[in-house]
Amino acid sequence: MSKLPPTFCWTKMGTESGESLEAIIRRKEWERQLGGGYFLWGIGQSLGGNARVAARDIASLRAFFSPMVSKPKAIDVKPTEVVLWNAWVDGQGQIRELPIHCFVTSRASLPSGRKKESHYALVCFSNRKLDAQQEDICIFPSYLRNVTTNKPLGASQVTAVVRVEQGTDEAYITKGYSISFSSELRSPYCVQLAQPVLLDARELFEIKAISDSGDIESWSALVRCLRSRILNRMDWIQCRLDLGEVDKLSFADSLNPLEYSEFSNV
Repeated sequence: MSKLPPTFCWTKMGTESGESLEAIIRRKEWERQLGGGYFLWGIGQSLGGNARVAARDIASLRAFFSPMVSKPKAIDVKPTEVVLWNAWVDGQGQIRELPIHCFVTSRASLPSGRKKESHYALVCFSNRKLDAQQEDICIFPSYLRNVTTNKPLGASQVTAVVRVEQGTDEAYITKGYSISFSSELRSPYCVQLAQPVLLDARELFEIKAISDSGDIESWSALVRCLRSRILNRMDWIQCRLDLGEVDKLSFADSLNPLEYSEFSNV
């Protein structure tokens, strides 16, 4: 069995925004290919400064993605409304458009019915296909501690930066989580998303149809169409920034130069 690194980011994944996990992984693989290895993985809560703190002491901060073992909630299987996130908030608090190939959705409301005010995304990089990886690793939550608080993970905690605590083999008789794929987290590791826009029924149908049975070319065309159409509805006068500045677009600092000019025209 492969060995986990002593510190890593772990996220549990499942049905979200009415999409099956299989479809989500498929379109994230397309996003990875279109982004030169980069893709954004949406999560519900911020990691705070945990990822940055952990990355100071290690050469590479890995992220491991495990399918949830529990059944998905009804609100995730059939959400009343779904939004597409179009921007991210940089370290200075300024709003920047996401690169045109990025596509992060979430349900529009919380289980309480209150409008969802925030969403986040892990900044991931991988040079391996997400849907073709085979990770011979099993994660046992009882061995994990929060990297900054040293507390065990809460039962409802979906994503966290953790360290592995040495224990006995007794943990291996408890139920563990398999790993579907892994990636590297790149600076700034986790970003706050902004500018959500509701997707209508026709747009949701198109997303599902291509995610289920399309290909990367049809997906790329759909993403560009949806992102461009939505961005044209928005007033960017107060928040438009030059995405061509390499030092500002830190989560894409390894993209090839041809794609920078493309991103600056988003």
